[in-house]
Amino acid sequence: MTRRNILFGLLATVATIALPVFAAPLSGLKVGESVTPFHPKHLAGPLAGTSNCFPCTFQNRPQVQVWVNGDDKANVVALAKTLSEEMKEHEKQEFKALVVVLTDPSKMSAAEAMVKQAAKMPALKGVGMAVLSKNDEAVKAYSINTAADVKNTVLVYKNWKVANTFVNLKSTDSAKLVAAIDGISK
Repeated sequence: MTRRNILFGLLATVATIALPVFAAPLSGLKVGESVTPFHPKHLAGPLAGTSNCFPCTFQNRPQVQVWVNGDDKANVVALAKTLSEEMKEHEKQEFKALVVVLTDPSKMSAAEAMVKQAAKMPALKGVGMAVLSKNDEAVKAYSINTAADVKNTVLVYKNWKVANTFVNLKSTDSAKLVAAIDGISK
């Protein structure tokens, strides 16, 4: 083996080992997997005042769930605003959206107060907003990563099948979300 081949081999090995360090964290169901029933506490939107299952209620309609895990309030509000706009855009297709704020059980009251306050914003009209304990079985069933570096997990689906998943989606990248919603709303 020449020195050059050894050097290239070494660089390839280092790149393979280092790649996972720079990859985005994993969270959420994979494309093609099915969403399952779960029962958050709905504080705003079409299921307010219930713990009804969102996917069960809206069945095969195009839907988005945004699972929030300590994300910046401004980012969550901006994403919810995008969802509200898309609900109006895809009203004929009956597109539905839900923001689920994950919280520690000891902080449930504070999370509920925050969600209720945000839900009063006219720009978020129609978006379902709910809270759920981080130790609820749905968090595991949906493969939601609750590590501190995972701020949100977005699931875009129709007919119970996930079409797109985004992790740590920033409102500045909302065009990706809009494109995914357009894709399931055909």
